[in-house]
Amino acid sequence: MKTIVVAQQKGGVGKTTLALNIALYFARNGANVAIADADAQGSLTASADLLEGLRLVSVQEVLNNRAEADLVVIDTSPRNDADLAKVLALADFVLIPVKPGYLDVLALKDTQAILQQAGIKKAGIILNMVQHRNAVTREVQELLQGFSIPLMTTQIFQRVAYTRSTMTNGVFGSDDVKAQAEIENLADEILDNL
Repeated sequence: MKTIVVAQQKGGVGKTTLALNIALYFARNGANVAIADADAQGSLTASADLLEGLRLVSVQEVLNNRAEADLVVIDTSPRNDADLAKVLALADFVLIPVKPGYLDVLALKDTQAILQQAGIKKAGIILNMVQHRNAVTREVQELLQGFSIPLMTTQIFQRVAYTRSTMTNGVFGSDDVKAQAEIENLADEILDNL
């Protein structure tokens, strides 16, 4: 079983939406995928009935190796709690979403410190909610080069398809081919790191 953890100490960066779409992508491509909601807000848990092709499992099932899946994607809380340390210990890859903004980059320092403390070797920063033709994005990319965690090539743009993800069973239930290509490219990059 492989485990992808979506983590970031800043809230509102799109962790849940990315976790959902990545899990749905792999499930659509034949993997036995489970998703776990380690976020106290419980957005994935609340929307589990709307999702086809995914099994929601508890964090405890994952920790006890009872998830019975090829791949588990775990959405985490934007705070450093006991569950985060336990979940990170299982991670084969940690995906760290960052919005293109200076405060978001500053918040990344806390996440980087937590990952270093946990001994995480495979992680990637993904620019999420990118706005088209925005100079700030280029500046943020330069700032992110200063982190020890690599910046992924794929960028996730701000699109309605992501906002509607729970209603459409992910971006692949929408007609937004650009969003679909972004998730596919991101999944391929993650696979290269697993």
